[in-house]
Amino acid sequence: MNRVALAAMLVLCTAAAASAQTEGRVGVGASVTYVQPTNDELDSVVGYGPLVRLNPRRGWGPAGAFNWFRADLQNPSGEGGEFARLRVRPLMAGIAYTIGSDRVLTSFSIVAGPSFNSIDFEDEFLDRSPGATVDIENSFAFRPGVNVTFTVAPRVAVVGFAGYFVTQPDVVYRDSSGTEFRNRWKADSVVLSVGMVYSIF
Repeated sequence: MNRVALAAMLVLCTAAAASAQTEGRVGVGASVTYVQPTNDELDSVVGYGPLVRLNPRRGWGPAGAFNWFRADLQNPSGEGGEFARLRVRPLMAGIAYTIGSDRVLTSFSIVAGPSFNSIDFEDEFLDRSPGATVDIENSFAFRPGVNVTFTVAPRVAVVGFAGYFVTQPDVVYRDSSGTEFRNRWKADSVVLSVGMVYSIF
C-alpha cells in the first residue's frame, strides 16, 4: 500500500509539468495495482503489469477492463497455514464519460461482463488434507470507476485509477471430514492503480 501511495504522489507532482493532451489513440505502458478485497478472508494483493488503453477524449466513449487478480484465501475452519488461492479473470466492457482540460482529463466509467474464476489448493494444504474439495462457478462482474490522465508530454501520460469491483461467485468447499462451507468468499474489491503510458499511434 505504501508503494501505491508513493506512486500517487509522483503522479500529482508530475502533473504540474503537463502542457497538452496526449497525442495518438492507443497508449501502452505499465502500471502497479493494489487490490483490497472487502472480505476479511481474502488477502490484499499488489500487482505489476503491462497497460494498454484507448487514450481518452472529452465526451462519451468506450471503456474496457480486465482487472485480473489473485488472492490468498484463509481456511474457513480456522486452521492455520497455507490454504488456497483464488484467481479472478473478468472480461468487461462498457462506457465512459470524460471531462476536463487538455492537461488533466477525468473519465467516469462503468464496465461489466463475465468473470472466469478458479481456486487451487496450496500443496502444503493438500498434504495435510488430501480429501478436501472445492468447486467455484464463473460469475457476472461489474466495476464503476474513475480514471485521471495527467499529460506530461505530447505522447506521454501518467494515469491513476480508483474503482470498486463486484463479483460474487458460487463456491462450495468441503474439508477432509466432509464439512461443507458454501459461498464463504466474495471477490468484491477496491481497486487502485497508477501507471504511465506512451501513445504509439
